[in-house]
Amino acid sequence: MQKPRTSLLSALLTLSFVLPATAAVPTKVHERTLEVLLPGVLDDADEPPDELEAPVVDGQEEAGADEDGEGEEDTFGEVEGEGESEDEEGAADDEAPPPRPSKTSRTSKSGASKSSTSSKSSKQASATKKPSKQKPLERPKGAKECEYRTPLYEHEVAKGENLGAIAGRYGVRRDDLIRLNQIKNPNLIRPGQRLKVCPEIAPRTRKEVEHVVAKGENPTKIAERYGMTANELIALQKGKLGERLKANPRALRIGDHLTVMVEVEAKPELAPAAEERGVLRASVQLAGGAHYHVKRPHLAYGTDKTIRAIKSAISRYKQRRPKGPKVHVGDISRQGGGPLKGHRSHQRGVDVDIGLVHKGILAGEKKFVDANPQTLDIARTWALIKAFTDTREVRAIFLDYGVQKILYDYARKSGVSQDTLDELFQYPRGKGHAHGIIRHWKGHRNHFHVRFRG
Repeated sequence: MQKPRTSLLSALLTLSFVLPATAAVPTKVHERTLEVLLPGVLDDADEPPDELEAPVVDGQEEAGADEDGEGEEDTFGEVEGEGESEDEEGAADDEAPPPRPSKTSRTSKSGASKSSTSSKSSKQASATKKPSKQKPLERPKGAKECEYRTPLYEHEVAKGENLGAIAGRYGVRRDDLIRLNQIKNPNLIRPGQRLKVCPEIAPRTRKEVEHVVAKGENPTKIAERYGMTANELIALQKGKLGERLKANPRALRIGDHLTVMVEVEAKPELAPAAEERGVLRASVQLAGGAHYHVKRPHLAYGTDKTIRAIKSAISRYKQRRPKGPKVHVGDISRQGGGPLKGHRSHQRGVDVDIGLVHKGILAGEKKFVDANPQTLDIARTWALIKAFTDTREVRAIFLDYGVQKILYDYARKSGVSQDTLDELFQYPRGKGHAHGIIRHWKGHRNHFHVRFRG
């Protein structure tokens, strides 16, 4: 009996090394062998964000830096960290990133930010000075047009902006802007026009500065540095330089003087107050259904509006992708709401974790599975996320930036308009620049976190 066991183990180990990313994977394999075949894909880590976004005060982030302090873009399919088993009460506690300190900066001709330095005496004085209590944020009264959640804010349209990019800048939908401003033709907005908005992301004032192109730079890298897309960057350019880049973006030369937009000041008092903590009254449980699996039913309580939105999104998804596997629904809230072990949010019945869609051996896996190029069903995952955004009840979706890139590229190639991509995705503006409905947060490679309007 010893020889057959050895042969089976050898076969499995051999398969784990030779299985190409594009090959079809077997559909029936015992869970214990998954780590042998596809090491590191099972991960129950669930680290929901504490806040909707971390505003960039200066807009001068280093290229590739994010709010978690990581310098490089996450590798697609790489495991973020070890999660606890599903038998535990909850996933490992998430530590929200500390607030980014404000920077005193000046903009050089190249557009690079230079932080001011403190003298020795000022450092010694600050070391002995007792910490003062931070004053609570004074929020203006919410406007009726914004359902009293936020004040009304005015956005001045910049050259090259479309309505989707403007909506994404404030974390709202194009339809919200069209309705609020009674826009008859969304394609006819013009530079200098002022649009009313009810911001879900803190407004940030901007100014134009000059960036001198250095060796090794291209429009994509420069744009990401300033929280823009390459198309937006090129649209800002004037005269012969603008004509040259519109004809061929690769015609950028060392020493070219580009016009870029930088973030000057964030206005967090004009965004909605944090609503992660609280209780859940009149809770409704999401019971199991024909098209979805609820991981922990005792933690699947939400508001009536949230539960209806989840069911509507899954139903819409199954109509579009009827042959896909069951949707895997994670925690919402406990009955009555309040603090939930393993989560900083999920207290008010307006948050839900949804597993990514996989194929092959992981299609029916009930645990959340880390995004893996061998098994991730990109088309169905995009269809599922789009089904949630189409409910028009979503405030934000948190998803790893590397997975965003995969879905963004797929959506673009599938014919999704640039206007819609700008409206929905943070990518390709960089992790450190809050934008869109779908935004990065560390720990969301194996699922996406949906926050509803409530």
